[in-house]
Amino acid sequence: MKIYTDINDFVEARSKISSKVALIPTMGSLHEGHVSLIKEAKNYADLLIASLFINPKQFDSSSDFSNYPRNIKNDLEIFSKNGIDIVFAPEKSDIYPENFTSIVKIENLNEILEGSFRKGHMDGVSTIVLKLLNLSKPDYAFFGEKDFQQLKLIERMIIDLSIKTEIIPVKTVRNKNGLALSSRNSLLSKEEVILAEEIYKSLLLGIDTYKNGIYDSNQIIKNIENYLLKFPEIKIEYVSIRDKYDFIELKHIDRSFALLIAVYINEVRLIDNMICDLK
Repeated sequence: MKIYTDINDFVEARSKISSKVALIPTMGSLHEGHVSLIKEAKNYADLLIASLFINPKQFDSSSDFSNYPRNIKNDLEIFSKNGIDIVFAPEKSDIYPENFTSIVKIENLNEILEGSFRKGHMDGVSTIVLKLLNLSKPDYAFFGEKDFQQLKLIERMIIDLSIKTEIIPVKTVRNKNGLALSSRNSLLSKEEVILAEEIYKSLLLGIDTYKNGIYDSNQIIKNIENYLLKFPEIKIEYVSIRDKYDFIELKHIDRSFALLIAVYINEVRLIDNMICDLK
């Protein structure tokens, strides 16, 4: 496994690769969800590149950026153990040099839900992903479905900007009680982990409500909110039902949809979603 911190060295190394290349973008603090991306990438490409960069532009506060979990030594061990060929771990000053002013905005996706509650977050995501794609020029790039809005944003950007990379979604990995794996889970106490597992139960309730013949989105959302109100340590930020493909908000469910949620467990913010495919 080779590690590159200098952009020019990385670009030069990439220019010498002729085989199929997969990119797994990460912000470190790796877990089994990231490992699932790597495993899936092996089914598509001969050479795997993982990026390791905590992107300051997708944090809406300096404290959130400072508190984001970091464990670079462990991350590199996981990359090596799971067959990553190249790690691209650039410095912030190389990715965002002095006087950097460009922002990539994806209209209709950058200012709703995550973009609304975390100002600038989605712009930061699209900007860094486009830069990573330009630098690594992968045939495939892998993203988890847990960050479903991010996935939709990147898929739209790929189409709109005619980028020659295929985006491969990978299903959310959960613990034995359903909690979606996230780097932020490491910030939770044992008691808070148990609380966070109620998020998954609330999503199941929402899907069950639909399957029991309730197609009104407001009623489904209300059922989820009422369920989580039983836990005072859980603060709901949003619950939303969106078209699975174009992410348009659904008031009445008549097509495949994504049920999305963001909550705080005390001070830790978590997101999750569940996809329901209609036949």
